[in-house]
Amino acid sequence: MKNIFSIITAIFIFTSLINAQQNKFDHSKFDALLKANVNEEGLVNYDGFKNNKQFAEYLHSIENADISRLSDADKLAFYINAYNAMVIKNILDHSPIKSSMDVDGFFDKIRFKFAGVEETLNGLEYNYIFKIEPVLVHFGLVCSGMSCPILLQKAYDGSSVYKQLEENGRVFMNDKSKNKLDREKKVLYLSEIFKWFKDNFVKKYGSLKNTAIHFMNDNDAKFLKENDVTIKYMKYDWALNKQ
Repeated sequence: MKNIFSIITAIFIFTSLINAQQNKFDHSKFDALLKANVNEEGLVNYDGFKNNKQFAEYLHSIENADISRLSDADKLAFYINAYNAMVIKNILDHSPIKSSMDVDGFFDKIRFKFAGVEETLNGLEYNYIFKIEPVLVHFGLVCSGMSCPILLQKAYDGSSVYKQLEENGRVFMNDKSKNKLDREKKVLYLSEIFKWFKDNFVKKYGSLKNTAIHFMNDNDAKFLKENDVTIKYMKYDWALNKQ
């Protein structure tokens, strides 16, 4: 009887593992490319993606993916990776360029296929990603500009996507080229991302100041808690984030 129970348990565990694998999307090729072609500062070696068979295969897998059975976290990871991969593709398709702003309709006209549908980058962001996570995702979507959050050296994964976004948010907020606190003048300089999507951050954290307190280092957070500050925005640098 014990043997029968053990066999049934083993079959159940094996079946569960198979089902779990079937309900995941394979981002390993993109993960390997990011590790090989992105440095610690998030700067991209675009030539490493150019005419790369692995990249072409990954893009093809995105186009035809069946994500209907994925969890929301896995869908979020899929969408972020798809967005970042398509930004790289758009850059390569229009090279040589100095900025995505050099391409008409880079974000709102050029369409690509993912999971069987066609959308622009803005469409993917607003119609799909924001419906799952409208705040933290701003630390994961990399629009190719120097003022964007850094592109990670790894793909996003459903099992850790929220942790990855939180960590990248802290890196972004404490990068003085993108956000900084002037204690003497009591001015908090924030990325224009917080201006463009202010309502999203205010809804989650109560205010932009509270958002900064959440993500900034302990010393800056303490200063913000104890002082009134004026918020100003840093000009967004759209220069290409290339190595």
